[in-house]
Amino acid sequence: MSLFRNIFFLLLIVNAGFLGYDFYKGGHIGENLVDHARHLNVETVQHHFNQMVRDIKATTPESIAEKVNYAFAQLKEFNTIDDVLAYVREKTAKSSSSGGVIMDGNVHVLTQDNFKTVMDGSRPALVEFYAPWCGHCKNLAPVYAELGDAFAHSDEVVIAKVDADEHRDLGAAFGVQGFPTLKWFPKGVTTKDGVEDYKGGRDLDSLSKFVRDHSGIRPRIRSTKSDVVVLTSANFHQVVDDAKTGTLVEFYASWCGHCKNLAPIYEKVASAFANEPSCNVAKIDADIERTIGTEYDISGFPTIKFFPANGADPIPYEGSRNEAGFIDFLNQHCNTRRVVGGGLDAVAGRISSLDRLARDFVQSTAADVKKEIHTKANEVASTLENNRYAKYYGKLMEKIIDGGDAFIQKEKTRLDKIIKSNTVTPAKLDDFTIRKNILTAFDRDAEPINE
Repeated sequence: MSLFRNIFFLLLIVNAGFLGYDFYKGGHIGENLVDHARHLNVETVQHHFNQMVRDIKATTPESIAEKVNYAFAQLKEFNTIDDVLAYVREKTAKSSSSGGVIMDGNVHVLTQDNFKTVMDGSRPALVEFYAPWCGHCKNLAPVYAELGDAFAHSDEVVIAKVDADEHRDLGAAFGVQGFPTLKWFPKGVTTKDGVEDYKGGRDLDSLSKFVRDHSGIRPRIRSTKSDVVVLTSANFHQVVDDAKTGTLVEFYASWCGHCKNLAPIYEKVASAFANEPSCNVAKIDADIERTIGTEYDISGFPTIKFFPANGADPIPYEGSRNEAGFIDFLNQHCNTRRVVGGGLDAVAGRISSLDRLARDFVQSTAADVKKEIHTKANEVASTLENNRYAKYYGKLMEKIIDGGDAFIQKEKTRLDKIIKSNTVTPAKLDDFTIRKNILTAFDRDAEPINE
């Protein structure tokens, strides 16, 4: 009996830890379970019990094997505990009673069965009609989740969404012809009559302002740090004329829908280059700062120009307005090595002349030759005083001379562990990435980079 008691307490601790971690990560598995319990009644319990009995009677060795194989197939998709949590959240939400409340975070999930229950007219609601395959819907998804969070403190307004590709009758009932379509249901409105189409920007500020203005409920939006440099007439030339830094400038207007859609992408680009001293990502409201707008012939929004560090004429940005397009452009004009997501590529920090010395060093078997190359590497590094990583080549050679070739692999393993830990600042992550890149120049088959 004590064995079963110990197993019970072990499972209890594991579940408590699991739900605690989910809560820490901002999940709502516990809340969904409680909500599910609230909607249980005698009929529902009886239905599930009868279904369980039918399933037991229908069980065969073949069906058990099939379910085991399916379970292992699911496990292959789980790489981290966050993957498991996401799967459990989805299953917990879908396990709610067919006509009850289903939540995805703080956004109500509407279906054919629960639409009338949630949208009963007792509260105003903003509803997104979307399709899972729609690219614009996928882009809107994280913003819409933040919108749900912004109004989660109030029961006086509903932020909801419905898969109108699956529940086509709901989409048709409200005249949905494309995705995503957002509609505002004023309090008391439950049919198509009186529903208002949302035509504003698809950024958090625009959406939350619309809901606030139409419901009287103030959103609670978490302030986030921005790496975009804000320009005005007072500081514009001081920033863009800096001889050491190239600056990408978005000329925008606060009312411009395209500018609002670009805003989250532009923030990501600014974050990617936040640790690059040679590159700024900036913006100016050219509708307010009209003197600057006139000086650069800004006639539409957004207009994006790059101001080179050498003082040359600004270069119009005409590439794709996505993160990859901006990053490729800035790498070219700022001589940087950034990748999508903000990291550095595999050759960032490496120096061609020292790469060649590193190749000669590892391919040499004579100790005296290695020492000569080490001396030469220090001499080259002394001529590159502005490059703090030039001396790293000589330090690595010294470590190898003292401790042997095994040091390189040991140091790679150490840096890999640090980089993958996600516990270091972006600046430190850049530092460790560059050091790891230089280590690869000491592979016997490594090719020196070109200048």
